[in-house]
Amino acid sequence: LSPVCLGSLRRAAKTGAWGCFDEFNRIPIEVLSVVATQVGSFLNALRAGQSDFDLLGTTIQLKVTVGVFITMNPGYAGRTELPENLKALFRSCAMVVPDMELICENMLMSEGFLKARPLAHKFIILYSLSKELLSQQKHYDWGLRATKAVLRVAGALKRAEPSVDEALILMRALRDFNIPKIVSEDQPIFLRLIGDLFPGMEIDRKVVPALQTALRTIATEHGLQPEDQFCRKVTELR
Repeated sequence: LSPVCLGSLRRAAKTGAWGCFDEFNRIPIEVLSVVATQVGSFLNALRAGQSDFDLLGTTIQLKVTVGVFITMNPGYAGRTELPENLKALFRSCAMVVPDMELICENMLMSEGFLKARPLAHKFIILYSLSKELLSQQKHYDWGLRATKAVLRVAGALKRAEPSVDEALILMRALRDFNIPKIVSEDQPIFLRLIGDLFPGMEIDRKVVPALQTALRTIATEHGLQPEDQFCRKVTELR
């Protein structure tokens, strides 16, 4: 348990405030047993009506209005299953799966898209089919975090070129944002999906001429061949 986390627990107990520890099950399993002991100590003090409790050898004032909450994402990659003694200290509350299409539509509208609803529908269909048809890779992410990142890119592209058709802008954002992370075997499938959802639409990749010139100059100075594919990969890593 980090000093920052312990400090938050101390401040919450002293002031009677509520605290929420986000993604709690990202804490390593070796530390979770210590967490259970510390959380249990102040919960027991609350039940007993005490005005203070011991936290790692320090006496901490305790106000009865204090509340501690945790959020977790069970079954997600890189997350730890909570031990039973820690689960027993909290009351569970299940959450529903968010409506991705509605979130996508609202984010598109906030980025200035006028055709937000049909574009959001195409966006979610593409990500749903990609999740089903593409191979299983650890670095693939078709969830809300990746969706928001693509929509931010699409918004930036629209503000930079307001006269371009909105469907073309979203198609470019989806293609250029995702292609660098998709393995070569999956790229033809992904591109065909984009072609089916955005039929007859073609638009060049967004490039920065100054960056391309600098890449070729630096590559030549270091004895490398500034081939198009090499420069493209460097740009994608950026």
